[in-house]
Amino acid sequence: MNEKSKLDKLMGYIFGTDKKLFHEVHIDQEVVDEIIQISKEAYPNEFVAMLQGKVRDQILHINGLIFLPGETSNQGAVMKVFMMPLIDDTVGSVHSHPGYNASPSDADLYFFSKNGLFHLIIGQPYNESSIYAYDSFGEFLSYKII
Repeated sequence: MNEKSKLDKLMGYIFGTDKKLFHEVHIDQEVVDEIIQISKEAYPNEFVAMLQGKVRDQILHINGLIFLPGETSNQGAVMKVFMMPLIDDTVGSVHSHPGYNASPSDADLYFFSKNGLFHLIIGQPYNESSIYAYDSFGEFLSYKII
C-alpha cells in the first residue's frame, strides 16, 4: 500500500469517509435530467443542491436532490447546510459552474471534505457528458446513470 493509500485510509477512518463504503455509484436518470435542466435555467448563475441517496450492498444509489436555502451568483453558490434536516440521507452535493471547467475550486474541495462522500460538478454545455464526479478528497470517481 502506497503512502497516499495509507493516508486516505487513515483519513477515512478518522472522518468517517472511508471510500470502501461503496464500489459503484448509480444515479437515477431523472436526477441527472433535473441537474441538467436546473443548470441551464440557473445560467449564468450557479446552482447547488445536496444529493440524496443510500449505500446498499456497496453500491451508492443517488435518487434525489435536496435543496437548502442559500445564495447563488455567477461567481459561486452557498448553501446554509446548518438548515439540513436532522434525519436525512444526504450523501454529497451537486453544483454547476457557469463555464466549461467542471474542476473543483479550493472552496469546492473544502466543502467536499465536510459534506459527504460523493460530489458532482456540471459545466457547460450542461449535458450528461459535462457532469464530473469527485470523492470527498477531490479525486475523480466514476458513476453509472440508471
